[in-house]
Amino acid sequence: MTDSSTTKTPQPEPYNLDKCTVKIVILLHPGDSTNDDAKCTIAVSTHEDIPLTQIVKRSQVNLPEPITDLLEELKADLPQREFHARVKQSKTSKQKSTKSNKTSSQTKVEPTESNTSTIKQVQLF
Repeated sequence: MTDSSTTKTPQPEPYNLDKCTVKIVILLHPGDSTNDDAKCTIAVSTHEDIPLTQIVKRSQVNLPEPITDLLEELKADLPQREFHARVKQSKTSKQKSTKSNKTSSQTKVEPTESNTSTIKQVQLF
């Protein structure tokens, strides 16, 4: 038997900035080659509410060291990530190609007098 008085249900967080989880999202948009025109979207929210957003110049945003360190790590890792994305894309397109070849070979119907009109509708490609 379980004592219901010891079972705690999670209490919702209060609507107090110091006592609730705050989600901050920063989107760094690409700019031109000098990044002078690059924009940054900043969004903040709590409690799964609609975020407050602001778009500013990227040069206005001074990111803390842990974030800049992660960005440098990401920058160094991008060639490897691109390679894996291309491999995955290649496998996906090969699978789609194989499936479409199987499908088209299975759905081909040889023309006869009774199904000629059906063939015109089915064999569009």
